[in-house]
Amino acid sequence: MGLVETQAIVLQTFKLADADKIVLCMTEKAGLVRGVARGARRLKSKFGASLEPFTLIHLTFFEKETRELVTIKGAEIVKSYFQASKSPETFEGLVYILELVKEFAPPHHADEKLFKMLRACVDFLAGAPGRAAAVNAYTELWILRLTGFLPDFKSCGDCGTPLGESFRGQRYISHEGVIWCQNCRKGGAQTLGAEAFELLSSTRREGPGAWSLSFEGASEEGRRVVAETSRRLVRRALEREPRAGKVSASHI
Repeated sequence: MGLVETQAIVLQTFKLADADKIVLCMTEKAGLVRGVARGARRLKSKFGASLEPFTLIHLTFFEKETRELVTIKGAEIVKSYFQASKSPETFEGLVYILELVKEFAPPHHADEKLFKMLRACVDFLAGAPGRAAAVNAYTELWILRLTGFLPDFKSCGDCGTPLGESFRGQRYISHEGVIWCQNCRKGGAQTLGAEAFELLSSTRREGPGAWSLSFEGASEEGRRVVAETSRRLVRRALEREPRAGKVSASHI
């Protein structure tokens, strides 16, 4: 505990009293953190615009073991995405990405991979507003993977047959996201074409830019299967719909 310095992305802010803010951030070193910024709403606040949502900051806060809220001591802007968020499609996409992090990230649990994924997706989407649907699906798959809700696409969920590039049979996917070979498929399983399978399994080795290009270059059916599968698994993990809606794949 004590004083912590880390990079962070501001997810959400709330008014507190007459001049303060409660700020929710995803940090690199401390995970999801909720803190109080005293005087942040004053006209000449030392925080300026650093605590606006979608802002990448260098954050300094003081943490006590017995308190859930940390005390924010300083916040310096590393990169602001305020201008990018003026695009409605970009704004919707960014809101959905940040909502996913709020839903899945446990408080005060450092996860460097999750932070790097969030930073990469926000940064890429801010410069490529037309790819919001692709980046939303990519974020869903990455968060599901990092939090243990994404099934293994390497082999059949029943018999363990490898299902990689050398596999020549048909693949199937259950409503719960389990991948089966043709010999193990069960009633209600959906055919998973090679194109959709590659997209679902390639997030591990590709960043949001390269993956979104593959997603956009896929057939309409391939995009639909991937988008519906990722959203279905998010609903299953949360046991409800996310509070914010992602940009539809039909916008591509």
